[in-house]
Amino acid sequence: MKNLNQREASILSTLSGSDRKIFSFDDVFDLLKTSRNGTAKFLSVLVSKGWLRSIEKGKYLIIPLEAGPERKWSEEAFVVASHLVDPYAISYWSALNYWGFTEQIPQTVFVSSTKRRFKPETEALGVSFKFVVLPEKKFFGFTNIWFGSKKVQITDKEKTIVDCLDRSEYCGGIIEAAKGLVNGIEVGINLETLTAYAERLNNSTVLKRLGYLSEVFDLPIQDFSDKWRERIGSGYSLLDPGRGVAQSKYYSKWNLRLNVSVDELTNWREHSSEIKKLVYIG
Repeated sequence: MKNLNQREASILSTLSGSDRKIFSFDDVFDLLKTSRNGTAKFLSVLVSKGWLRSIEKGKYLIIPLEAGPERKWSEEAFVVASHLVDPYAISYWSALNYWGFTEQIPQTVFVSSTKRRFKPETEALGVSFKFVVLPEKKFFGFTNIWFGSKKVQITDKEKTIVDCLDRSEYCGGIIEAAKGLVNGIEVGINLETLTAYAERLNNSTVLKRLGYLSEVFDLPIQDFSDKWRERIGSGYSLLDPGRGVAQSKYYSKWNLRLNVSVDELTNWREHSSEIKKLVYIG
């Protein structure tokens, strides 16, 4: 450990040894047993030496030896997100991509939480993070994934889909949400769980969109269509709330205002099929 004095090396070793590669100001304050001003100076020196990087106020990342002499390093964005708010879950477009339900790679990591941050968006280590505040009743349906020894919480496959149908503005719009539903059903998501989650959100619009999209894509949903229709309510909802209503059509079967055409909804699937054919021929 070049250019580290004994005290600096000891603190970094202690943090790394306890698997705290991302840590807080207070973690070091507790270890140093010094003043807060002294702790701030200590951390500032380590940042200037290239051994630490600040990811936001009061949060730091240890730059490991693998970063090389130029000290270039970036921890997995999902791991960083897990340290930015508590409670949290990787969700919406980020989860949709993680589960392989869309080929689009969002430039922002979407994180849901019941806690409101001072800033709803932030940037750390060159990555943008968007925080979506949810009421307790909508904050459920998680599973854990691992990056090495780091555990990260993410919405499970079914919750990811209903979240995107609930708030499609956080997944790139209704077309991306449709991809999630189609691809999810193709890999065998649990329709009972999907239905239970949709009902638990207490937003009948999710059921309307589920039913309509399943119809458009002719999805094998057995008798779930009838179950969803029984619970949709009498009011009309927009298919895509992120778009205008000009020239939208009313569809009474699902009580939706169709402000996205069938061609727009399905064009991605035709394009995907063509790519698969080319790959097969190649």
